[in-house]
Amino acid sequence: MISQNLISDRIAHALRQFPPFSMFAEETVLELACSAKVQVLTKDDPVWKQGDPPGEEVLFLARGRVEYYYQSGDRNELIDVRDVGDTLGLSALHEVEPYRVTALAAEDSILYALSWPLIRELLKTNDPARYYVRRHLFWGTRVGRSIPDQGLEASGGTSNVLEAHLKGAHTLTPRPAERLLCCSPGTPMREAAKLMTKKRVPSILVTDSQRRPLGIVTGSDLVKAVVVDGSDCSLPVSNIMSQPVVTVARNSSTTAATLIMLRERIGQVCVTEDGTANSEALDVCTQKDLMAQSGRHPAGFIHELRLAQTPARFREICDDIEKMARTYLEAGISGLLLGEICAELYDELVHQLIDISLADMTDAGIPLLHIPWAWIAVGSDGRREQMLRTDMDNALVFASSGDPEQDEKNRAFFLNLTNRVIGLLVDAGFARCQGGVMASNPNWCKTDAEWMEELKNSDQIVSGGGLLRALILYDLRYVAGDKTLTDALRQTVFDSVESSRTIQRSMAELVVATPPPLNFWGSFVVEKKGGHEGEFDIKNRGLTPLRDAARLFALNAGLRQHYSTGGRWLELATTQPDMKELASLAREGYDQLLRIRTLTGIQRGDAGRFIDPAALTQLQRGQLVNVFDVQRMVQNAIRTKFHLDTRIP
Repeated sequence: MISQNLISDRIAHALRQFPPFSMFAEETVLELACSAKVQVLTKDDPVWKQGDPPGEEVLFLARGRVEYYYQSGDRNELIDVRDVGDTLGLSALHEVEPYRVTALAAEDSILYALSWPLIRELLKTNDPARYYVRRHLFWGTRVGRSIPDQGLEASGGTSNVLEAHLKGAHTLTPRPAERLLCCSPGTPMREAAKLMTKKRVPSILVTDSQRRPLGIVTGSDLVKAVVVDGSDCSLPVSNIMSQPVVTVARNSSTTAATLIMLRERIGQVCVTEDGTANSEALDVCTQKDLMAQSGRHPAGFIHELRLAQTPARFREICDDIEKMARTYLEAGISGLLLGEICAELYDELVHQLIDISLADMTDAGIPLLHIPWAWIAVGSDGRREQMLRTDMDNALVFASSGDPEQDEKNRAFFLNLTNRVIGLLVDAGFARCQGGVMASNPNWCKTDAEWMEELKNSDQIVSGGGLLRALILYDLRYVAGDKTLTDALRQTVFDSVESSRTIQRSMAELVVATPPPLNFWGSFVVEKKGGHEGEFDIKNRGLTPLRDAARLFALNAGLRQHYSTGGRWLELATTQPDMKELASLAREGYDQLLRIRTLTGIQRGDAGRFIDPAALTQLQRGQLVNVFDVQRMVQNAIRTKFHLDTRIP
C-alpha cells in the first residue's frame, strides 16, 4: 500500500539521523521530506524484482528489514540484508540500469520514497555526501557483477592502455550555454574575429536559426583567408567555414570524442543533443577541454585537483587516482612509468594543500614569513615510486637566519604550516609515516645549514641509524617553494658520498646483507612467525636491494640526472658500457616487482609488501625466479665493485 506523506517533519527527523542525509543542511532535508512518499510493506512483499527498471526514487528504510536475493539459473541466493537507516536502490539509479537483485521485505517495513533527481542535484554540490555515496556504491554495486581478476599480473594481451582510458573515462558534460560562441552564415569575417577575440576562444560555430551547426571557423581559418589569401574581411564566414561539423552527443565518452578528433584530424568537436548536426548545438570542445573532463586521464586529475577545495573532494580524487593506477597496471603499463604519473598528480595535490594551508593561516591572523623555503619529497616519494597512499615521505628546508633563536621561531611557523598540510594529506587518505618521516616532525623540518651539516657528517651517517636516514635523504626531490634550496642539498649529497669511501662501503654492505627470498632448490623463503606466516617480503627481500644498488652505483659514478630507481638503472645502462646488460635486466626486474607489489596492495587494501607464493601462477613464479637471479647478479657486482666478501649466499 502506498500513500502520500503528510508528516514531513517526522520524515525529516528520521533522515537526519543517517548519512548521506545527515550531511545536508536541515532545510534541504526538509525539502526532501516534503516531497517524499511512504511505502508500507508486509513480510515477503517485494520492494522490487531483479530486472525491474529503477524508476526515479531512492528508498530510505525507516522501519523493518529488507533482504537482497540474487537469482542465477535455478539458484536464489541471499546476498545482503538492509536495516533501518539504509538507502536502497542507489546503485541501479546511479548506473541507470535494471536492478541486479530482488529486494524482499523480511518483516513488516516502512520505506520513504525520495526524489532521485533532487538527490542527484544535491550531491553535485556537497562533497562529503557525494563521497559517502561513492563509497556506498563501491561496496553495493558489486552484486551480480563480474569479479575482477585477483591474480598478480596483467590480463595478458586482451587489455591495453587505451582500454584502460576507455574504462575510466568520464562522460562529456556540456558547459553553460552562454559560453558557446555562435554566429549566422552571413556574419562578416571581421565581426567573427572580433567576437572570438572578445570571448577569447579559438573558434566560432556557424549555426542556423534553430542553433543547429552548419560549419565552424577557427582563428587559423581567418588568418589564412585574410592575411595569406588576401580575402576581403567583410565577406561572410560561410565562405571559409569548415563543413560538415563533426558532432558527438552529450554524455559521450570523453576519450571516444578525443579519438574521433584524432581520426578526423580536427581541433574541435561540436556537442549536440543527439550527436548529429540535426539537433541543437550545446558546446564546442578542443582537445584541451576534453582532457580536462577525461576522468581517469592524468590531465583530467590535474584539472580536478586545481579546482578542489574541500578535504572530501581531495580524497575523492585520490580514490580515483588509485583506480586509475589499477586499470593502468592491469592494462600492462610499466610500474615505473605509473610511478612517474602518480608523482606528478600527488605533487599537484601538495601544491594545492600548501596554498590552502597558507590561506588558512592568513585568515587566522598568522603573519606569513618571507624567507626561502622548500617542500621536499624523500624516500619512495622522492624516487617517484609512490602509487598508493599507504605512507608518506616528505621534509621541509628553510633558509637559516644565522641566529639560532630566530631559526627556532621560524621553525615554529613552518611546523604550523606542515602540520596543516600533513593533516590534509591524511584527510585525503594518506597514512602517516610510521617512522616519522614527515615535514611536521621537527627532525625533518630544518634549516639549510642544519641539513648541510648532517649530510656532510660521514661519521654520523655510518653510525647507528644514521645510514638509513641518509638513504632516505639521498632520494630527495623538490616539490614546492624555492628550488635553489633543494638543488644545494642535492649537490651536498653527491659531494659527501663521492668523497667518502666509508659511506659507500656501508651502503654496499647494506645492499648485499639481504639475499633474495629464494633458496638453493628454487623454493620461496617465507616468514615463519608474526602476522605473515607463509608469505615472503617482496619489499625488503626484493625491491630494496635493487633500489639501493641503483642508488649506490649512480652516486659512485656521479650520475645525477635521475631520482627514480628505474631512471638510475637506465642512466647506468646508457653511460656505463660494462654495466649495460646488468643494468637493463635490473631495471626490468625492478619494474616487475614494483607492479606485483602495487597490484597486491590494491587488491588487499594494504601496502602490498607480503606475497603468498601459493597465490602465484606458474608463470608468475617463473618470472620472480628470474628477477631474483638478476638480484643475485647485482649483489655480486656490488661485492666485486666495493671489495666485499665475494661468497655467494
